[in-house]
Amino acid sequence: MSRNIKLEGTFNTRDIGGIANKEGKMVRYGLMLRSDALNKITKNDVLLLQEYGLKTIIDFRGKQEVEKAPDVDIPNIKAVNLSPNAEVANIASGNIVDDKIKIDTLLKEASSEEGRNKLKVRLNQMTEQMRELVNEPYANLQYRKFVDLIADENNLPVLHHCRGGKDRTGFGALITLFILDVGEEEVRKEYMLTKDCMAKRNEKRMNEYRAYTDNEIVLEYLSALMQTKEIYFDAAIDEMKKLSGSIDKYLEEYLDVTKEKKDKIKEVFLEDECFKKE
Repeated sequence: MSRNIKLEGTFNTRDIGGIANKEGKMVRYGLMLRSDALNKITKNDVLLLQEYGLKTIIDFRGKQEVEKAPDVDIPNIKAVNLSPNAEVANIASGNIVDDKIKIDTLLKEASSEEGRNKLKVRLNQMTEQMRELVNEPYANLQYRKFVDLIADENNLPVLHHCRGGKDRTGFGALITLFILDVGEEEVRKEYMLTKDCMAKRNEKRMNEYRAYTDNEIVLEYLSALMQTKEIYFDAAIDEMKKLSGSIDKYLEEYLDVTKEKKDKIKEVFLEDECFKKE
């Protein structure tokens, strides 16, 4: 069974099923999708998601992002907003309506040597965004709610998304897989799949940016915000271990993943590997 879900109106939708954990169990297909935003999904996409049996959609986007590009309504599916207030991810997502304003602001910054140096320093600022998703109390609160939602079988199957399905959604998938005792390298591989899923979309966005400017420093900065990099994943893992000593301890201390809650999620999400769907 393919993990990629081919929707006409998205570019980064996939099932987290089919991944083996450290105990030799397999994450079940059909319980969790991760995706970019659903504001452009078609009638065919709506039908596919309904056939999938989707019960809950969790939107990690901020208020302004949602107002500018609201998800297409899908009847009889509960919608929940859990924005972790991730400002850099919000800027990275953008849309063509905001491009001119965003680029004009960056060009003004890049007009001075001091501004150019600041942009160069910020090329990998998404690493700090990932650390904030790990350590900020408000983000912790939102992801605790996320964990509680997936711990209730009545909310499943669930789809969670942000704008591009990269950082805020990536963190949601990351903590889910760690709760399921998937090894760090397998979680890393899943995180990095977004790089391939977003390649065409990112090139399209860069062409749109190039229509406004040929300033290489500005373009390099905008490109960096859209990239899926291992250093972003590493930053999240490093921050978890820095805060709590281990990933498991972090999940317990910051996201309230009790043994009871973890066992409940594992019971629902895992199956013996021999029953893996082909």
